[in-house]
Amino acid sequence: MNKGGKKKMGFINRMSRFWDECVRVLRVTKKPTWEEYKVISQVAAIGILIIGGIGFGLRMIEEVFSLLIAAFIVLILVLGLLYFRKE
Repeated sequence: MNKGGKKKMGFINRMSRFWDECVRVLRVTKKPTWEEYKVISQVAAIGILIIGGIGFGLRMIEEVFSLLIAAFIVLILVLGLLYFRKE
């Protein structure tokens, strides 16, 4: 016996309980109406668009910063070449 005096459940017993819970949930569920289906679809689409927009925005910010950094490095190199070319 382990903590609380409960016996450790065997694998078969756990799978049996899991199956019973699955059957119980399936009995309670029902097919959604057309209106419920439309609302669920709209909410899911809005969520996908929001997450996609956030990802797109972050990617654009990353691209802008990488371009700015690359332009800054090129500017430093060009100025360095021009400085050393004078001498």
